[in-house]
Amino acid sequence: MSQLVHLVRTRNSITTLPLLRRQFISDTRFSPFVPPPPSSLPKPRARRTLSPRARKYVRRLAYTSTTIGILYAADVYLNYATFTRNIRTIATCALIAADYKLNFNPGKDATELSRLHERSADRILHMCLANGGLYQKIGQAIAMQSAVLPLVVQQKFSRFFDETPQASYKDVERVLREEFGDRFPGRGDITNRIFEPGSFETRAVGSASVAQVHKARLVTGEEVAVKIQKPWIKRQVTLDLWVFRMVTDVFSTRMFGLPLSFLTPYICERLLSETDFLNEAQNAQHTADFIASEPSLKGKVHVPVVYKDYSTKRVMVAEWIDGIGVAEREVLTGQYRDDNSVGHPINTPRSIAARQGPIRRIRGDGEGAWDMKQKHRRVYGLGLREKDVMKTMVDVFCAQMFLFGWVHCDPHPGNILVRRLKNGKPQVILLDHGLYITTTPKFRHEYALFWKSLLTFDNATIQKVADSWGIGNSDLFASATLLRPYQGGSQEIATIVGGSKAGGAKTAYEAHQQMREKIAEFIVNQEQMPKELVFIGRNMRIVQANNQNLGAPVNRIKIIANWASYALTRSIREAGLERSWRQRAEGWARHLVFKFVVLGLDAAFIWGRIRQTLFGGIGWEEEMEMRMRRVAKDEFGVELQGEGVMMA
Repeated sequence: MSQLVHLVRTRNSITTLPLLRRQFISDTRFSPFVPPPPSSLPKPRARRTLSPRARKYVRRLAYTSTTIGILYAADVYLNYATFTRNIRTIATCALIAADYKLNFNPGKDATELSRLHERSADRILHMCLANGGLYQKIGQAIAMQSAVLPLVVQQKFSRFFDETPQASYKDVERVLREEFGDRFPGRGDITNRIFEPGSFETRAVGSASVAQVHKARLVTGEEVAVKIQKPWIKRQVTLDLWVFRMVTDVFSTRMFGLPLSFLTPYICERLLSETDFLNEAQNAQHTADFIASEPSLKGKVHVPVVYKDYSTKRVMVAEWIDGIGVAEREVLTGQYRDDNSVGHPINTPRSIAARQGPIRRIRGDGEGAWDMKQKHRRVYGLGLREKDVMKTMVDVFCAQMFLFGWVHCDPHPGNILVRRLKNGKPQVILLDHGLYITTTPKFRHEYALFWKSLLTFDNATIQKVADSWGIGNSDLFASATLLRPYQGGSQEIATIVGGSKAGGAKTAYEAHQQMREKIAEFIVNQEQMPKELVFIGRNMRIVQANNQNLGAPVNRIKIIANWASYALTRSIREAGLERSWRQRAEGWARHLVFKFVVLGLDAAFIWGRIRQTLFGGIGWEEEMEMRMRRVAKDEFGVELQGEGVMMA
């Protein structure tokens, strides 16, 4: 019954809805819209417009933004970002300067100053890596001298010795066409017109900041190394060096009061010379001539022959040398079987070694390449003694410093190869002759006399030479030259090393101020100081590191001192050293006396080797390094890092 009632109600409601809807619609009458009278509307407001002055600034902003965008795009895509890079440099240096001015003060503790140094190191690092080109060289120069910089800076800048990215093969072709297009006209790949078709390897075997090296073969059959300058260097170098001079002057002299800006023009001149490959070819020829004139080096040192007919300012073609890097100690001293087996694991079949070749496996090219980091794997090598390799290396650079006056300033392990001669002896190969310095006969005489006086404790002569060179602290200069504390003179440095000197800087801020004062005291007369010392010191430091990496097999200091004394007896007209027979006779007499004097140094070296062999521990060079670190820490407030500073 209830369901029936509900159904009736539902039906009634449904039938009444249309009636209600019709009733509602029919009751509403249409009335047209009547606009309100104007008097009821609010007063009209004037259209908002910019003032003439504001419109002027908006137009200027639009024009400026458009112009900057166009210039930026043109600089990046057409000019290798030459201006953009240097604007980045100026902005970065301004930011660093402001940071130091605001945050470098006596109220900061060691942690806060370390963070300040780290921020600055990060900014410079990112700037140099982003800019590339010569900034990579500048970063390497900073890293090489980072011994006088905070530890965080040393650690950051060690990245600059990694291999840089290669230029594309398209860029390589462009440079070759610009340099050789007129001499080798035609269509197609220009490398096939210059070299034997198909012999030019499109992937570089090595890439540095300024250039990269490809392997190829001349049409006459000789295998060659083709050094090609990266295309952006030509446009960037002039402006880069100008900005470098400006920034160095502002930072070293005007902001921090360090007397170092006088070295900038000389450093820039040397860096610029590295971009001229005709100059490098000439340097290589001079070095080869000097080595051939010295009987003690003839046959022991080789400079790759440069093919001048195929060389220009931006391309240099030289003899290809299959050699082992001087840093590859395991390969240099490993068991020798034949040339093709070098670098292969022991018991590798000769057929496989002959097919893959030696250098290919060592460099890590191709499948099955041997990883040099796997120290536990025994491999075939050259079967050479570290002593023979290092003795030749020290000899050649000593001859350059004391006799030739023609010094290779970039002898890091990547620029020195070693190969085995038929008689089983090593031959040192010198590469990359772009960075050289020349010295006068007067400087070479004084430098040889200075070195000889260091080992005979002739303090009067040491002081005389230091004074003539505008150097204030002769003991400190002697220690820096020896790369170990000098035991003569005032004993100031030896006392520091002995630990009996108390006190020193109490805070990190005072330590940094003390370092700045010591540098200012060290360089008394900028005009008199030989600028060549910067690069000679760099050479000596790298040679010391090479000796250390090979286990310090030779007494480096004794060899250098003997060469210094020997140089005072020589007369080499080509190098500007001319002495009379009487002067040479007197020099030989003093040289023989000096040979007996250095026997004591030999005894100390031999005892150090015996102690290391029997009882373990550190070697001769490592001990000297630790002592020099203590000198730097106590005397300058500088913490040396070690390998990051040594291995450049």
